[in-house]
Amino acid sequence: SLCKRKGLHYICLPATDKGTRELTSSKVHRRNSNTAGPFGSFYSKMSDSAGEIRQRYVDEVNEFDTLISAVVPLIKEYQLQNGRADDIKVVEFLKPSELAEALDVTLRREGESTEKIVEHVKHALKYSVRTSHPRFFDKLYAGSDPVGQVGELLTAVLNTNVHTYAVAPAMAVMEQEVIKSMAAQVGFNRDTADGILCPGGTFGNMSALMVARNEKFPHVRLEGWRPSDQPVCFTSAQAHYSIKRAAMMAGMGMNNCVAVAADAHGCMLAEQLEAAVEKAVSEGKTPFFVSTTAGTTVMGGFDPFGAIRTIATKHGMWMHVDGAWGGSCIMSAKHRKNMAGCENADSLLWNPHKGLGVPVYASALLTNNHKGALERANNSSAEYLFHKHEASDYDLGDKSLQCGRRADALKLWLSWKRHGIAGFERRIDTAYDHAAYIATEIKKRSHTMALVVEPMSCNIAFWYIPAASREQFATGGYNACYKELDAVTGVIYAKMQEAGTMLVNFNPLSDHGLPRFFRIIMCQPRVERQDLDFVLNEIERLGAAADRETAEEKQ
Repeated sequence: SLCKRKGLHYICLPATDKGTRELTSSKVHRRNSNTAGPFGSFYSKMSDSAGEIRQRYVDEVNEFDTLISAVVPLIKEYQLQNGRADDIKVVEFLKPSELAEALDVTLRREGESTEKIVEHVKHALKYSVRTSHPRFFDKLYAGSDPVGQVGELLTAVLNTNVHTYAVAPAMAVMEQEVIKSMAAQVGFNRDTADGILCPGGTFGNMSALMVARNEKFPHVRLEGWRPSDQPVCFTSAQAHYSIKRAAMMAGMGMNNCVAVAADAHGCMLAEQLEAAVEKAVSEGKTPFFVSTTAGTTVMGGFDPFGAIRTIATKHGMWMHVDGAWGGSCIMSAKHRKNMAGCENADSLLWNPHKGLGVPVYASALLTNNHKGALERANNSSAEYLFHKHEASDYDLGDKSLQCGRRADALKLWLSWKRHGIAGFERRIDTAYDHAAYIATEIKKRSHTMALVVEPMSCNIAFWYIPAASREQFATGGYNACYKELDAVTGVIYAKMQEAGTMLVNFNPLSDHGLPRFFRIIMCQPRVERQDLDFVLNEIERLGAAADRETAEEKQ
């Protein structure tokens, strides 16, 4: 009552060995220690401060404390449930209309209580795909680890924009160190390498093409394309679709992005590239960019970087490496051989949120011996934002097409600090070992399954062979039962999704005319061999059910 009359704010402090501290008339907001939460010791340390804390900040911290105290146990429970792979599904699958109702997805005029928000959190956890589950093999990422999760939380709390040093000094310094260290791992010269963190691999690939365009056609940035330019770029037929999108965004059109033939492993054929470039030149076009791939999305193939570098140099083309998925193998002494020759590329994209388990997204575009190329391609002289000063090298915004940029360096920097190159190497080696194991197990089940090709990295592509087609497959391969292989893959996938016990994607390979097949992605560090055996057993079980349904339909 005294404090209220005096206009003061207070809370009770924790009891000490001398008993409960007396309430003071200091203008310091203090918090009741009886309220559970992680900030009790923080408030205790502040108790001797003579400064005033504004009530709004006390209220926000109290709300954060309430939410975090309720949500952290839910997250712990959620993560521990993932460790009960036999009991917990990868996904509680609902149709969109059912999901909207279960989530109470409608947004309203009035806000809700923190208790209600915690209920929404519970539902979000319940109905989301468990990417940390040891039987999630669907995509080129799988869960995240604790240090990265803490980094994401801290990024949200700091909530700054990494465009100028003035508003993000720590993040700018971290980002520069991350870029230089990644470049050094690739084999670029740390002193002459440059780069920028990007909001995903598609943006990074587009940025690489924009830089290459500016180096070859510097007038385009201000004037646009001239009729005499006739630009053309090249990439593998199995490259990520973002390369064609980059051509679209650059204003040159997707038809001027030439798809070069690749082998069944996904590796671009260098002789086919040479032929395609020479054909374009004979048609009066100007080759300026070739995008190679380190770890194709479907087959996991690595292009012959050395041979392509020779062709690129001969024709004056910028050579880019899309290492979004496979680039992380550069951390492994055993498997970095897949990247041989990429050290001579002009630029390289690398997504640590894929192979290294950093939370989505963490994506870096690196340039090799092209200092200033990013700024030359992207800057627009925003005088209100960028001012010359002694730390101008850390004003990173002009290297990117973005203005708003998340502080993605923090979680990546913390993850590298926590694991080191040695820890990342163990993760990569484990993934490759698991890929080799499951490929061997598939070959042991030759009666019911068949590899599409021997895996080059961590993508395992295989078919389930329907019972009625096994004799034809044994004698004539996939062409003898093309429709049956294609159909049963879709049926099994639908059954798998409905069951929710695991998640494995399926793909076609249209440039080779293959029927759809299953594709297991091996980057999940929590996997044990029993999980790999489960996947194959479950596909056989679901396949047998599909076989019975097919047989019944024919009766």
